[in-house]
Amino acid sequence: MPRNEKNKDRYPSISLCMIAKDEEHFLPATLESVKDLFFEFIFVDTGSTDNTMKIAAQYGAKIIEEPWEDDFSKHRNTSLDAATGDWILVLDADEIIHESQVELVRKLTMKEKCCFLFVQRHYTNDQRLSSFQPCTGEHPELEKNYIGFFESSLCRLFPNDSRIRYRNPVHELVEPVIAEIPEFTIVQSPVRLHHYGHTPEAKAKKNKTKLYTPLGQKKTALQPDTWKAYYELGVEHNCNGRPEESVHAFQKAVQLNPEYVPTWVNFGYVLTELGHLKEGFQALSEALKREPNNPEAHCNIAVNYMREKNFVMAEAHLKRAIKVKPDYLNAYSNLGAALMSMRRVSEAALVFQEGYRRAPTNSQLLLRFGFSLLQVGILDEAKTVLERVIKLAPKDPAGWQAMALTLERLRLPKEAELAHQKVKELTQAARQ
Repeated sequence: MPRNEKNKDRYPSISLCMIAKDEEHFLPATLESVKDLFFEFIFVDTGSTDNTMKIAAQYGAKIIEEPWEDDFSKHRNTSLDAATGDWILVLDADEIIHESQVELVRKLTMKEKCCFLFVQRHYTNDQRLSSFQPCTGEHPELEKNYIGFFESSLCRLFPNDSRIRYRNPVHELVEPVIAEIPEFTIVQSPVRLHHYGHTPEAKAKKNKTKLYTPLGQKKTALQPDTWKAYYELGVEHNCNGRPEESVHAFQKAVQLNPEYVPTWVNFGYVLTELGHLKEGFQALSEALKREPNNPEAHCNIAVNYMREKNFVMAEAHLKRAIKVKPDYLNAYSNLGAALMSMRRVSEAALVFQEGYRRAPTNSQLLLRFGFSLLQVGILDEAKTVLERVIKLAPKDPAGWQAMALTLERLRLPKEAELAHQKVKELTQAARQ
């Protein structure tokens, strides 16, 4: 049933197109955010066993059941083929458009021959990620308790034209097709999608590695001369704990395109994490040769120096990274740890405090501070910092583990045992 009756004569009609499987936990919030925006709702279900289809039906969906065929583009195109509206709006089941931007989406449909990129804000608690930014309270009800996000742009609103279809089995896009149609223009819009697929809760509910890794491998097999396919596969391997496979993929990517700096940055990071410090340094140097002020390259090469106990050089690179990117929390965390290792405790404390000032919900930054204090034997202060960590993230076993070690060294065995028990409880709960 139509959802935007009051606007049907004022604006062109919008077909909401979505594919999903087992998304009952988040789908209601997504659909509630756009319920007054779409004229029709095309929903392709690829094998749900929960209440996903029932929820979609409650919002008037035309449901198409299509068995999963290892090809995101195919299923997305099935939804586009069934759409009858003037415009297509593509959403994932874990994305929200803030109510303040709904009217803006409608107004975009008044522009002919334009296809609009939306900013996809991916919430995460992993401050190591490239382009990570701390949450600032801009949308507290949407930021929730996540410490930050990273952003990318994707075309999600475009005219309903049979020529516009998705490509690639994974990391599917319509942009390459649109670029081949002379009369259409791709335009960046200020519309933001709040995306929750990278949050700890989402990762706990879904094992995406079983889905995305084979598709990434399939993509490189189909496109063996495409550097980006290998880059994406390298990222996928790295994010899912397969660093050796990641190295091979990044190596192929830099062979095909040595000028793409993020490949060198990620390549160097993985090599460093594997303990191949010389090779990691060389890769990160290639990144800095091409982009001297790249903050991620400076941060990663600093970590490389820290592994060799060269904290002076690490300090120089981390300060440069922060100068380029003042909200770079991972650089603050590493700089604080480097200064602490040089026993420059007061300077380290100021660095950690500055990072915390910029991201007051960031328990990871405080955890690094507390653990650094523990390592140099400043136990009372470590206990105080770790108490703040536990208050911010009571379900994170890492904070309780650090507290247990601190209490042991403070010779408080009963309190330490309680902290160890909490670690066991939280670890067991996470496995269930």
